[in-house]
Amino acid sequence: MGKLQAQGINAAAITYDSREVLANFGEAYKIGYPLLSDAGSKVIREFGIFNTNIPPDHKMMYGIPWPGDYLIAPDGAVRDKWFLPSYEHRPSASEAALRHFDGDRGNSVRIEAGVVNATVTLSTDRCFPGQELGLLLEVRLEPGWHVYGQPLPAQYQAIELRLESPLIGEQSLELPAAHPLLLKALGETLPVYAGGFKAHGKVGIKWSPPMPAKFLEPLGNRIEPGLYQITGTLRFQACGDDICETPQSVKFELPLTVDAGIPPAPKKTA
Repeated sequence: MGKLQAQGINAAAITYDSREVLANFGEAYKIGYPLLSDAGSKVIREFGIFNTNIPPDHKMMYGIPWPGDYLIAPDGAVRDKWFLPSYEHRPSASEAALRHFDGDRGNSVRIEAGVVNATVTLSTDRCFPGQELGLLLEVRLEPGWHVYGQPLPAQYQAIELRLESPLIGEQSLELPAAHPLLLKALGETLPVYAGGFKAHGKVGIKWSPPMPAKFLEPLGNRIEPGLYQITGTLRFQACGDDICETPQSVKFELPLTVDAGIPPAPKKTA
């Protein structure tokens, strides 16, 4: 909340639950933002985000939306949206803040490799299982140097970022379009990046079912809470007007704390 409010962003949540349910939930978990009741899922349906995977006879969940976030400007325009196909996985507010606002780069690592300087950032340093985090790659090259982009012949190394961890399910990185450059020494026109650029991406943290560990050991998919080190590799090949360096693979680590799942709120007694 602090990071959002520092950028002038207010938060609110909308669900199909009654006002009474939301009031009890907000009190139990000390929720510090409005919880809006959409009785009958009317607004959810109008926005086209009604979760059609839930059968009508499922009394506990029928009426829920696809899990997602909207970023709404002061004039009411939707600036961006994040939606995932399963209730088990959720976008994170930190992802929105990283993509749209220059702010805290707390969970970052700086890479200095000769003429290439880069910063890799995860949108947060702690999360829950099943959350989608933002990823940012910022690259700055020395004047007169470039790195390759895609599409590229097999004998060259395009810039590439890859994270590796048992925590990670899916990941993606949206690189900007590379610029074609005639390389006289090679007699070829190839796509390159020069100067500086940014690339945004997504990192999906695997969902851990809320069941006792003894039932999940055979499945091997239990994510225990605690501090993890996310290993990453930045690959590239830097070239100048007259020389190309050999392809490089630079390893790095980013810390990520996985918090324990939140237990159900205690039921109020009469």
